[in-house]
Amino acid sequence: MSLCIVGIGGCGGHLAEKFLENQDVTLKKILSGSNENQHLTFGGVKGLWLEADVGETQNQSFFCPWKEGLNGGYEPSYIVPHQRIKPNSEVSKLIQKKYGYDIKKHGFVREAAFSKAVFEIFENDDEIKDLAKKEYMSKDPVMRDAWNCIRPYTTLSDTGENGNGLKLCDGILFIASLGGGTGTGFVNPITSYIRAERKDYPVFVLGVLTERGVDPQQQVEEEKRDMGAVISLHDLITKKRGVSNNGLILIDNQILIDKLGRNYQTIDRYIYQAMKPLVASCHYPGEDPSSTPLGDQFSREWDWTPLLVPCYHKEKRKKDPENKLVKKALKYGRLFGCDCKEADKVYVFSRGFLNRDKLIEAVARYTNISPDGNDILPWRKLGDNRHDEILILLRNPYGRKGAFEERGTLENRLYQIIEMAMKYMTEKKGEILSAGGTDRTKNALETYFFGDNGLEDRLNVALSRIENGEKPFFKDELKIFGKTQTPVDAIGWESEIHAGLSEGEIRAIVQDELRRIGHFPGS
Repeated sequence: MSLCIVGIGGCGGHLAEKFLENQDVTLKKILSGSNENQHLTFGGVKGLWLEADVGETQNQSFFCPWKEGLNGGYEPSYIVPHQRIKPNSEVSKLIQKKYGYDIKKHGFVREAAFSKAVFEIFENDDEIKDLAKKEYMSKDPVMRDAWNCIRPYTTLSDTGENGNGLKLCDGILFIASLGGGTGTGFVNPITSYIRAERKDYPVFVLGVLTERGVDPQQQVEEEKRDMGAVISLHDLITKKRGVSNNGLILIDNQILIDKLGRNYQTIDRYIYQAMKPLVASCHYPGEDPSSTPLGDQFSREWDWTPLLVPCYHKEKRKKDPENKLVKKALKYGRLFGCDCKEADKVYVFSRGFLNRDKLIEAVARYTNISPDGNDILPWRKLGDNRHDEILILLRNPYGRKGAFEERGTLENRLYQIIEMAMKYMTEKKGEILSAGGTDRTKNALETYFFGDNGLEDRLNVALSRIENGEKPFFKDELKIFGKTQTPVDAIGWESEIHAGLSEGEIRAIVQDELRRIGHFPGS
């Protein structure tokens, strides 16, 4: 599986840079007709950076502006999707009049609910959609522009290949902070475009939970960032299988600060190093599955987006290394607190000359999973001849009654985050509601946050579920504007039209209709 790396917001951009760095900056033209400077990334990954703050894109030198058609070959680029909206746009004026949101404002608004609300407006407001279609030939020009820039790097591209021989990616890894205002709000809308084209295309999210205390970079208090994290988590893990991403990889920045200190460059480098077994391309013979079945393995037998806790370890090559690698990864290399024995499945990505059966036996030894079933899945890749390394992804390693009171468990960390978010919502209710510039938006925000079955109620239920060891702790989607829609609902067909048809037949009809109405590129 070759992944397209999409960094979102500040945190996502810094991490994406590590994944997309040139592995050989001195390589020159070797073959006739090739680019003079070939940009080679580890694992052959490609990608780009989505940012809402124009100033942030001008204060860096790694990413360049995205070029239409990729005619110059691959180079890491950035896009600011809302720049698609013209300064005197009628759509922008109407959104500001009806909802009080200035979608052209510098850097958007760094509120966790802002991007969520804006994309829901484009999804649900027929007047906005009709005007946007007239002005921009798209019902959602911001998200469409973002997807149009990502799509050429993937095998969903119209031609299936790039004119310059660019190797296309058969999966996507979004990277974003869970506590920011820009980050994860982009993921679900883009995933909807992907699922409309190909239901089983692998999509993963790497979500970084910011450390405790005041964020030294953005100067945002912990309670506000935790509210943003709760909104992000709720949005990302309540989407059902078939429309959601295949897995949310959780990283707690506090663990890395405790391990490495407050050197954010070092932390970013460590996260990238930990993910290298996942993105590495040199598989053992017969162990390089196509992207579709691999992505399906992560969400199999689970109706929501699964939580994945990464555990990483690397050391110099030794005799019979499998047991030590697994033990040290699970004991010392967890990048989010958890009880390893609560995981329901384990995915193992290794680099080096390692024995497959011994890896499975070692994982079974330190978890409650039998080595005889299909719940421990290893993928081996070639390493650097001097070191062995392992990345273990634990699926849903939580769910024990009372574990929320034990420091170091996933339940304990999530319980704290939810409590802090609720504290902020109680103390800053006026500030939260004032983010809505019109009565329409204020009422919608009050219903979303504090109404019956709103976020406050959902968080109380989540605390109870965590206390009782129930999975998942969030179950149902929650929107600020409008109701939850499936692609069929969005078209407006009545269910009885499809009576007697299989799911595959219905999906084929839906995709044909989506192409007809121009729902996604390539139609």
